[in-house]
Parts: sequence; C-alpha cells; structure tokens
Amino acid sequence: HDRMPVVLPPDAWEPWLDPTVDDMDLLQSFLVPAPNELITMHKVSTEVNSVRNKGAELVEPLPQ
Repeated sequence: HDRMPVVLPPDAWEPWLDPTVDDMDLLQSFLVPAPNELITMHKVSTEVNSVRNKGAELVEPLPQ
C-alpha cells in the first residue's frame, strides 16, 4: 500500500504535535509532499520486516 511520510519544517513541529491545536486548515497545510531533494530511497535488508530485529544497521543501504 502507498505511504507518504510527513516531513515537517521545524516551525511546524510544535503545532503538529500539540493535541490542543484544532485549526484543521493549519494542520492540513502540513500534509504536502516533501521536496524531492529531501527524500531518498535505497534497498535495505529484508531483516527490517521483523519486529524482533532492532538496530540502525537494518536501514543501511545494501550493496548494489
């Protein structure tokens, strides 16, 4: 299924995380695709698929 991470600029962190903010227009304005230069992708180990596995090495790029 499709997923899109929410990538917020620092000035949006507080209102995004504040449960008392109810300005839906403001919150909706944060839901835009991140600029392409901020997002990269690479293949990682299938070990990342198990919740039993932990560690930063799980998201290290695989050799090409």
